[in-house]
Amino acid sequence: MTVPHPLAPPELPLTPPDEAACQATVARLQAAAQPRVVVVGNPNTGKTTLINAVAGTNLKVGNWAGVTVEKREATLRVGDRTVQLLDLPGAYSLSPHTPEELVTRTALLDENPDVILNVLDAGNLERNLYLTLQLLDFRVPLVLTLNLIDEARDKGLTVDAAALSRTLGVPVLETVASRAVGTAGLLPAALGSATLGSGVRYPDAIEHAVGALTGRMAGLPTLPAHAHRSLALSLLEGDPSLRGRLNATGHADLVREADAVVAALNAQGLDPLIEIAEARYARASDLARVAVPQVHARRTFSERLDALTLHPVWGVPIFLALVLLVFRLTFSVAAPFVDLIGGPLQETVAGWATALLAGVPLARDIVVNAIVPGVGTVLSFVPTLLVLYLAMSFLEDSGYMARAAFLADRLMRALGLDGRAFIPLILGFGCNVPAVSATRTLEHHSDRVLVSMIMPFMSCSARLPVYVIFAAALFPHAGSWIVWSMYLLGMAVAFVFAWLLRRTALKPGGSGVLLELPPYRFPAWRVLWKHGWRRTASFAKRARTTVLVTVAAVWFLLAIPAVDGQPFAQVAPKDSVFGVAAQAVSPLFAPLGFGNWQATGALVPGFVAKEVVVGTLGQIYLGEQAAPPAPLGLLDGVAQAGAATWAAVKASLAALPTVVALPSLGADTSADVKSPLASALAQAFTPASGLAYLVFVLLYTPCIVTVGAIAQEHGRKVAWITVAYQLVTAWALAFLTYQVARALL
Repeated sequence: MTVPHPLAPPELPLTPPDEAACQATVARLQAAAQPRVVVVGNPNTGKTTLINAVAGTNLKVGNWAGVTVEKREATLRVGDRTVQLLDLPGAYSLSPHTPEELVTRTALLDENPDVILNVLDAGNLERNLYLTLQLLDFRVPLVLTLNLIDEARDKGLTVDAAALSRTLGVPVLETVASRAVGTAGLLPAALGSATLGSGVRYPDAIEHAVGALTGRMAGLPTLPAHAHRSLALSLLEGDPSLRGRLNATGHADLVREADAVVAALNAQGLDPLIEIAEARYARASDLARVAVPQVHARRTFSERLDALTLHPVWGVPIFLALVLLVFRLTFSVAAPFVDLIGGPLQETVAGWATALLAGVPLARDIVVNAIVPGVGTVLSFVPTLLVLYLAMSFLEDSGYMARAAFLADRLMRALGLDGRAFIPLILGFGCNVPAVSATRTLEHHSDRVLVSMIMPFMSCSARLPVYVIFAAALFPHAGSWIVWSMYLLGMAVAFVFAWLLRRTALKPGGSGVLLELPPYRFPAWRVLWKHGWRRTASFAKRARTTVLVTVAAVWFLLAIPAVDGQPFAQVAPKDSVFGVAAQAVSPLFAPLGFGNWQATGALVPGFVAKEVVVGTLGQIYLGEQAAPPAPLGLLDGVAQAGAATWAAVKASLAALPTVVALPSLGADTSADVKSPLASALAQAFTPASGLAYLVFVLLYTPCIVTVGAIAQEHGRKVAWITVAYQLVTAWALAFLTYQVARALL
């Protein structure tokens, strides 16, 4: 179906910029030795992909001072000039309702930009142009880029960038960031042709009020000159964050004057907030008709696929099946490399260390019995995490995770939570710390506290190594099912406690939420690799810092005798300070099936970081060797490691077809040959006690950094309550798991 639109641009009530101001601003941009470019756009416009295409590896990620919203900066050479590129968070408008929108508006005020690069989704121009019209109220040169132009054409849209450019008076470019189409010349065009455009012409009474306020601002040099018109409009809208900022910076008189102007408009029967919003929406609609003179209604691929993935019956099973598929992929592809690093490579490094440090027994013992089995065991799971992060990044960047949040919205509402609560909970699968900080996006205080308190039940990536090694030891042919069940159990427990807390201590604040579903996209492999590697590198960094310090401390405690007459570093582990302390608390865990001191002792360092649990297990079980490994020469070690690596590569490639093979769906084909640690655990645990141990690791007290994040966000009382009730929950459910599993297995 084709819906005709007027071919000639409608008469838009737009306000052209002052000629002198335009020339002066553009001249300043051309003269800037280090021009500052800020990139602004709605969420889901492909802005991050565009920035990556432009900045590449020069992009630096940090946090805005005082908030948790991420910022990205880069310094690039464009011609003979050094350009500072600042990527602002995605925002629907500059009337801030979220931390992202507040940060974006604040940056436009404070960062003194020389040019604004506004990224729009070419297939959703009317929605995107509302923000554009707000940007035109700043006296900053502007360039528009219509990104995702290929998707717009797939929808049957014919986008006329030239007509939009003529109407607004600013350059309008076309890009397909995922394929780097049009991105190479983006910054040169922005620096060479950006100019002030034609903004919205508001009703005469509003324009008169804006003129009065901007005239008052002209005598206030502390206010950014480029933002006077935008500030005036925000004051007329009654923006509370701006009013607070102005009152705090000595501009209370300006706020009172704005209040008087608003009162006068109200007396005339005008509501400035409504008048301004309606004018912008009307102009955005008119501009969309200018840019898209004809609309060809066509059912897109995303709409057809959503009919299946968002189906009220099949949607949730599809989500669960995809998660299971991710874990099967993780096990099948990564398991050979886990065994490689945890076995032959550790043996090679230990042999080299034995040969190199033969004359320094104490240093040799620390390296061979602490660092290699402790840090090495943790690092052996880097391949597992890399595959997991790549798979999760694929689901995120493809647009599917937004559908998962949509599917969970009904469940969230049944629990008395805002539908947006599912987003930080999903983030918790990566790391609980930023997920707790992400609760700031929730509107109500009770929602933020509740989600933070149940967040640690969401199984973070640091717990995954524990699941993997126990699955390899006790359930080698059902590993992905065991890991999948741990993640589902964590979610189920979190939801049960959300339901209980909502009906007892934390009453709902209640409001609806609008979730946007971006179109499905095939992610760029380069972007996927960058996301996956960055997250994996963060885990590896913790292994060489937190884990290294912790395993060194554990080795030291294992080396100190608790009984007189035994020499340092030669005491039996059971008779060490660490062993005696672990034995003292191990009776508490005997009803759970793992009352041995080794298993109990490994849980204690887990309070520092959960990945340390598997590192400590490796240190205890693999570091109890009666004699150091045989010395190994350099060339012999290289040959040994090379042969083992080639065998792991072949095993990984051979396992790929089994990921989706229906006949083997009930079993993993990974590792009939166990790693040294897996073999040791298979001797120390039964399937029932191993399951109970996994349940306890899943549910017990979060790492100390997560506890600190909860305390920072909601106070120490909430943090300590969270620690206490999770410990009790972990013990109770691990006990129940052991009793049931012992009866069934």
